[in-house]
Amino acid sequence: MASRTPVLAAIAAGALTLVLTGCGAGAADPSASGAAAETVASVEPSAPATDAPVDPPAAAAGCDTVFTDAEYARLADEGHELEAEPFLLGPVMERMAEAGALVCVWTKPNSDVAVWYARLEVGDEGQAWLDQLQAEGWLEDTERGDGTYLAPADYDSNYQPSVQLESGVLHFGSYNPILQEVLELQ
Repeated sequence: MASRTPVLAAIAAGALTLVLTGCGAGAADPSASGAAAETVASVEPSAPATDAPVDPPAAAAGCDTVFTDAEYARLADEGHELEAEPFLLGPVMERMAEAGALVCVWTKPNSDVAVWYARLEVGDEGQAWLDQLQAEGWLEDTERGDGTYLAPADYDSNYQPSVQLESGVLHFGSYNPILQEVLELQ
């Protein structure tokens, strides 16, 4: 029996080696686990979706939205109708239209009475527009003091248009008080 003990001891040692090796076989290689850890660390979790409302884009100005409700009511009461194919009031309005301005004209049927309005986004070029108008004889309306410029008296035989520059937008009206009814100038 004495000879069996060393044999059993050798088998037990071999079994222990197999068990220990088997347990180690399931463990990841240290160099592989380092790469796996780097991969996991380099993947950023995606930002959670927010339910914050998104501001809708600003509605573009149109002939039906530039004036106050009171002005639209006055135009309707006086019988003015929006022209589908408006004619322009002089060279400044023509230049504005050529530059892409919104042009609106309301006329009273069977008469020569009309209301003209134009709106042009000029951005940083606003002062250049005003300088050109002043060179053509337009004068700042110092009586009103609201930054409007009046056309020279000979601009049109029936109307003395005005312009006003505000926040990079040039507004043209067939007469000065109409500019007080422009919502953007309130």
